[in-house]
Amino acid sequence: MTVRLLGLNCSPRDKNNSGIMIGHAFEKLAATYPGQFEHEVVHLRELHVEPCKACNVCGKRKDGTFIPCVREREDDVQGVLDAMVAADGIVVATPVYFGLPSDLFSKFIMRTRTLRHQDFKLANKPVGVLATAGRRSGGAETAIIATWLPFVRNGCLVVGNGDGTCQFGAYGWAGPRGHVSSDEWGLVQAFQTAQRVFTLAAMVKAGAEATGYGDYMRFSYSQGTRT
Repeated sequence: MTVRLLGLNCSPRDKNNSGIMIGHAFEKLAATYPGQFEHEVVHLRELHVEPCKACNVCGKRKDGTFIPCVREREDDVQGVLDAMVAADGIVVATPVYFGLPSDLFSKFIMRTRTLRHQDFKLANKPVGVLATAGRRSGGAETAIIATWLPFVRNGCLVVGNGDGTCQFGAYGWAGPRGHVSSDEWGLVQAFQTAQRVFTLAAMVKAGAEATGYGDYMRFSYSQGTRT
């Protein structure tokens, strides 16, 4: 069985520490699980991302057909949403600003509302977060938890960095571009968090294939009941 993870790099800077963190984690995963791991990294700063219009159009018609986001053809977001749905798990990397994830993450993640309104297309996907701050105690924990919340609303399974230290995720310590490369402990946590996402994704995928319950989180909006 092959597990595919999607990395979302939410840094607005070039040569960013978030990219180094997620790149290190995925490189080590590939070496640890040869032939079992596939991945893709999306760098949001390279894409055109429009904000959600809050128009309440996206979702599902009464006949069951889905209504896409009205901005589907206006920017690059739909391709990322498709990649999220196709992935078995998601790893988010973000810098920390005032104890929160980047504005780029916040703008993008609101567009996943479409997937939530389309029968929870992200349900049961494990999600882990790698946060990089200028100080080890510079708000990484609150940024990670804030990043979790929209994924919880999408029915995802948020994870920490496993049983190594049982923290909320990865706390990178970096200021200038590339500085996180010298943060050995932060890079260890990045791998641990990605490994936790990989492991849980493999368990969920194997369980769904064995039992046929892969879509048990699909709901009917009209009745609020399982379909």
